[in-house]
Amino acid sequence: MDRPCETEFGALFPERKPLYPDALTNFAVAGSRVLLTGAGGSIGSALAQRILRASPQRLILMDHSEQAIYELRRQLDLRDQAVVARFVLGDVRDDGLVESLLVEERPDFIFHAAASKHVPLLEENPFAAIENNGLATWRLARNAAKLGVSRLLLISTDKAANPRSMLGVSKRLAELAILRWHSSRAPMSALRLGNVAGSSGSVLPIFREQILQGGPVTVTHPGATRYFLTMGETCAAIGALANLQHAVGLYLPAMGEPVFILDLAERMIRVVAAVAKTHAEISVSITGLRPGDKLHEELLSRGEIAGAEAAPGIRAIRREKIHAQSLDAKFRTIDEITKRRDLGALLEILRALVPEFQPSALLRKTYAVAAAGAGDD
Repeated sequence: MDRPCETEFGALFPERKPLYPDALTNFAVAGSRVLLTGAGGSIGSALAQRILRASPQRLILMDHSEQAIYELRRQLDLRDQAVVARFVLGDVRDDGLVESLLVEERPDFIFHAAASKHVPLLEENPFAAIENNGLATWRLARNAAKLGVSRLLLISTDKAANPRSMLGVSKRLAELAILRWHSSRAPMSALRLGNVAGSSGSVLPIFREQILQGGPVTVTHPGATRYFLTMGETCAAIGALANLQHAVGLYLPAMGEPVFILDLAERMIRVVAAVAKTHAEISVSITGLRPGDKLHEELLSRGEIAGAEAAPGIRAIRREKIHAQSLDAKFRTIDEITKRRDLGALLEILRALVPEFQPSALLRKTYAVAAAGAGDD
């Protein structure tokens, strides 16, 4: 069922054509054992509903938020599937928990949707971004490879392409983990998504709240653009990749043309005001790009090429092969640096591992202040 913001998105852009056939919402997981991380999030909860409809043998739903997993359990209709589903309150960063789940449940398929995703917050908490998005995915993929999990699909983001934020570079680390640990025994893939309309923290619910409060609606930059998918399109793209049995590596879904956020705000003001039957004039306030924000999102990093369609709307991303031993050493170093909270060393190795990464001015300033303080000791 579409969320309210998705309905608004369709009303805002009636000229936009559907990107995926309805048939792609079907997940080929019948009779399989499935682990879904981040199950209580916006994408995770939508995936949980669709996976359950596909009649899995077992569905393990994991999330670190007690409220989120409680709400998911309440919302899912499990009267006939109570034995199928297991709700796990736990953090994907808990390596012991994750490994024990893999050993105990022996999932055939892992959908890895757990992630921190808010750009400004992660700029202020760089180590949390690396630990939750990058290192946790590394450990999960390593354990999945060791135990022979049949498939792992990572939900990534277009912010991982030529990253300018901690969100972007941490998700790029997650992609590298998939490239490192996939094998013929344990195929792994990652799907780079744009913004998902109506998901928690996205601009649509924020704009709606601002409009209903009388404005102003805040836009970072008049020229800022973003790619958007509805939740239905998001699940269809994930389903299309999941149904490719031997898919390995990085993939890019069709997302249509980028949308000007200012245009989105102005259209939404008209639609929401009409539905609310209010004639109050709602203004738009330009607030400036936030630390880590890009003016325009990119889909491919330097050195990457989008190949032919592997499935309707899904293209493989081609790039140079990685060197496993070198990557292993760098991830071990990142783990050590994260534990001792050395921001300068972290930025240095991230630039070495992801040369296209450009840290934000906020991160550079934070490091400069910390370094000056250490020099005074």
